Amino acid sequence: MSLAYSEQVHSTAIIDPEAILAPDVQVGPYAIIEGPVQVGPGCIISAHACLSGPLVMGRDNLVGHGAVLGKSPQHRGYCDEPTGLEIGDSNVIREFVTIHRGTVQGRGLTSVGDRNMMMVGAHLGHDCQVGNGCTIVNNALVAGHVELGDDCILSGHTAIQQRVRVGRLAMLGGLGASSKDIPPFILQQGYNCVTGLNLVGMRRAGFSANAINAMRQVFRILYREGRPLSGALDRIDADFGEFEVVREFVDFIRASKIGINPARSQDRESFDIH
Repeated sequence: MSLAYSEQVHSTAIIDPEAILAPDVQVGPYAIIEGPVQVGPGCIISAHACLSGPLVMGRDNLVGHGAVLGKSPQHRGYCDEPTGLEIGDSNVIREFVTIHRGTVQGRGLTSVGDRNMMMVGAHLGHDCQVGNGCTIVNNALVAGHVELGDDCILSGHTAIQQRVRVGRLAMLGGLGASSKDIPPFILQQGYNCVTGLNLVGMRRAGFSANAINAMRQVFRILYREGRPLSGALDRIDADFGEFEVVREFVDFIRASKIGINPARSQDRESFDIH
């Protein structure tokens, strides 16, 4: 361990000679940094956290007590290949979060963008791609190869099946799960059940009233009129294609390889699109 770290690194922490830490990185008691790990300026590694390389972390990240970042993937085909984990800037990764590195069967890399918050006990599997500004709440489980779009929210105790994509500003409600893609701006609850639009999130993100009203109509066409998916998307394109938010929504669905979920039946509960 370089003497340059001595004032910031607790005496009980274990730092691998391969690790490269910015001079102001703080490392708490009994933390372990093993292998080729790079940690940028302003990061705080709390007590008992474990960082395993290959791992590259940007600046101003908080790694909570007992978090485990960059350990080998939970994958039967993994044979100790030198895959990696990359984490951007200004992320909050709270206590006992686990993030695994990639596999050669996948991208070889798990990546996390900037300004994300992962709360206590959340798990991010191998080869995942996380955008910016996402919120992954306590004990949410994200399987391998999942893609999370910017500013999406996975509420507490939710589960995302492998290879699912979650679109920008989509939200999965508490205790919910999804085995299919969740399009941008969609609110989903329970198991594979669309319930409405994330209107609160759209308003907070600064979408215009016209854009939000267009998405209300898009939601009705796609989920309430009983049209085949391809026909509904063609109708949406024709009527509302001038809105960028609508094009993003339609393009996401057309790119889906595993499909999207249906909406909750009206005889069970009304749609939350007001």
